[in-house]
Amino acid sequence: MKTYSNFLFSLAVTAVMNALDMIYHLATGWAVHLNYVAIKLTVIFLATFMITQFIGIGKEEGIAASIFGPLMFYVYYVFAGPTLNREIFRLDEQFWFIFLHILLMMIAYFAAWNFISSKKFWTKTVGFVIAVSFTSAALYALFVMIRWKSAGIEEETAAKMMTFGFIIIPTTAYIAGSILGVIAERLSKKRFMDVLAAALVPTVIIGFFTKEISTAVFSLIFVFISYYMVHTFKSGFMSDA
Repeated sequence: MKTYSNFLFSLAVTAVMNALDMIYHLATGWAVHLNYVAIKLTVIFLATFMITQFIGIGKEEGIAASIFGPLMFYVYYVFAGPTLNREIFRLDEQFWFIFLHILLMMIAYFAAWNFISSKKFWTKTVGFVIAVSFTSAALYALFVMIRWKSAGIEEETAAKMMTFGFIIIPTTAYIAGSILGVIAERLSKKRFMDVLAAALVPTVIIGFFTKEISTAVFSLIFVFISYYMVHTFKSGFMSDA
């Protein structure tokens, strides 16, 4: 159980960090594409999971993971990036991006950490909202990019299709949904009302903007997956405490 909960914790932290990173890159005109996201997910996840599994979860561990993961990604991308078309793929191998990634990683890690460890309602709630909503947004973005890849769309074309407007609408919907879920849980005091309420908002909004039933259904599934992940790694942490 400990390994599984550590796996989900690391996966959620990685997903949130990548969602925040994608939003920043798209807002500032930097390319986001499937290979870039897949590599960053892999490197950041492995770094976080190794620290979580063999050292633990906590403040010092969070600082270590927030530095080690982005540093490993930077080292990889400095050597792996030169073959790409720089007219399209403006990448983040510049040294100063390490500090941005460390900051985003800290937000992701300590949001999850506060959710499972804080005794204060607002601190715990903010951590929960960040963990659930941005994990859902990361899953959504990954799903769309994989679908584009499966449809045979070239990566350079897909990078141009991935815009700030593309990611900000579902992300906002997921944030609004998770907040509604917290309210629904406190008002109803019933189990599962939170996730049902949280799934309703992005399903309706994403379905409305995309006009695709399948995309709306997947957006609902991503909320269920995110809720399962955060509640499961919290249960694992509490059982080990």
